Amino acid sequence: MQYINSSFKYIGRHFLRMVLYFILPALVLGVANSPVSLIRLLTQTEYGDSLGFDEVFLGASDLTDGWKIALVAVGFVLYVVFASAAVGSVQHKMRYGEFYPVSVRRFFRKVNANAIPVTLGMIALMLMVELLGFFVSVFVFFWIEVISDAAVQIAMSAITVVIAVVCFLICATLFVFVIPNMTVKGYRFFTAIKRSVPMAAAHFGKLLAAVVLPTLGAYVLPCVAYGFDIPVFKQIADILFYLFAFIYFHVLVYVAFFDIEDIEREDLKKYGERL
Repeated sequence: MQYINSSFKYIGRHFLRMVLYFILPALVLGVANSPVSLIRLLTQTEYGDSLGFDEVFLGASDLTDGWKIALVAVGFVLYVVFASAAVGSVQHKMRYGEFYPVSVRRFFRKVNANAIPVTLGMIALMLMVELLGFFVSVFVFFWIEVISDAAVQIAMSAITVVIAVVCFLICATLFVFVIPNMTVKGYRFFTAIKRSVPMAAAHFGKLLAAVVLPTLGAYVLPCVAYGFDIPVFKQIADILFYLFAFIYFHVLVYVAFFDIEDIEREDLKKYGERL
């Protein structure tokens, strides 16, 4: 709970600033792509019927329309711009105890300094999500083809989804230090990956809890919204989930990194705290 508490304290103290960084990408991505698409694979797939692989695969995706794909592309660009500025802001605040002066020039200087780590980190995350989605679709299609009982098909598909989510969370935990290793230490992408995995593995239990517990807690809202099937409620819940995930993750990675690397956090001195 140590990293969770420290992350929420930082967010609480600088809540408006963090919201302003991530509200635009969260808004665009929340409209274009729901984070509960895997649940839709379980609830909307016509189990018991003969389905093609494309029907199963597209059943777990929102990106079936051109305008949604275009919105995701716009959301990705917005994410890179604002997340690059955000990680620069968080890192500067923790290291020096104050934010850099607000100006357009400094904003884009932080974007320029952090755009490559953020872009590569997000691309790696997206590839991981798409690969897991592909493999889930393959197994769901397999269960439908080889099992005749619809109830068993659903049960096996649910187990597959759970395994995929667990794998994703484990991978996300192991790669959690890729961005700070690039922005703070200056490592190249693959070197940052090689360094992140053993760092995270050495503190795996604490990091996994810090990644999983708040994420699952935030995931409840879009799941509930999906259950009520009220379009406006679902849209708001999706946007709020993305906003929370963006803010929390980009604070958590630096909270944990500064602790593990034993870098003193100057921002805590104001409050007489230590991590």
